Amino acid sequence: MRTARAIDRDAKRAQRQRLAYEKAAQKQALLEASADAAQEYSQFVDSLTGAHRTAFQRLDWFTIAAREPLPPPVRANDEETRAREKAAAFKPSWVDKAMGLEKGKRKKLDEEIANAISRDNATFESLLANAQRQNDEIKFAQDLIARDQATIEQALTTRSQLGNLPFCVEGLDLLFTDDSRVIAMIDGLDFEDMPEQSVGLLQSGKASIKQLTRGKALELHRDNICASAVRVALEILMVLPIDEVEVVMHTDLLNAATGHIESEPVLYLRVAAQAIASLNLSRTEAAALVERLGGHSNWTKRDGFRGINLGAFNITVGSAGD
Repeated sequence: MRTARAIDRDAKRAQRQRLAYEKAAQKQALLEASADAAQEYSQFVDSLTGAHRTAFQRLDWFTIAAREPLPPPVRANDEETRAREKAAAFKPSWVDKAMGLEKGKRKKLDEEIANAISRDNATFESLLANAQRQNDEIKFAQDLIARDQATIEQALTTRSQLGNLPFCVEGLDLLFTDDSRVIAMIDGLDFEDMPEQSVGLLQSGKASIKQLTRGKALELHRDNICASAVRVALEILMVLPIDEVEVVMHTDLLNAATGHIESEPVLYLRVAAQAIASLNLSRTEAAALVERLGGHSNWTKRDGFRGINLGAFNITVGSAGD
């Protein structure tokens, strides 16, 4: 009986240990899930409000445009010449003749000549492609400086991150005026796109999910619009050979007169490359940065954005794409 009780006691002890382990594992999984949820929310908010925190490095199109085009390369036959000289210098030994090896060796030398010709061809094709690539780059830079529309679109598509910015831009039109102004008309995110809840961590490690106040959500929307405006300006200035760019951010607002939701301009910002280059963007808050750069908007913590008059910035309704 004592043996049976011992077995029963050991089984119960093992069961208690297993249950304790499973409970600890479940608790740890919940804590990790809570931490992951809080981290994901933090990353989401950073994507909404921190798009402007990027390195500002401009492409030097003027230096590229000033380069002399490369002349067509001349095909060389260095490899072939060496292979033919080696074949011509071959003198079969008496062993080659006696063992019937001469024919095989001469065939191998002929194959080396053919391979050498292929290598010479490959070298020439590489030089030709490199010259074409550099000359295309020079022509591209010259067309870009001349503000060729197709080249500008290609530059922004292939050289910028405008198409890969999450939570920033839903649409963009780039306008060039007769007096050499460059204006980016941007469809930004709407207030309804902002999160309704926040996720944090309690001291216990559990997730704390709270409803965002309207004021906090409006601040997120403001910061998103400001960060997006600056980031678009940065992308354009980094890619295009221009000194400054004007950005107009649009978002959906309720038209009190009609009762309809309509896209309205809510932020105007003019950014000069010289001014932005001196800033430490990684440590700036979007709204404060826009204010420092002289941005114009009509935003309150109670109501959020209201539409602005683009005529005050010499932008007509037609040029705004309306």
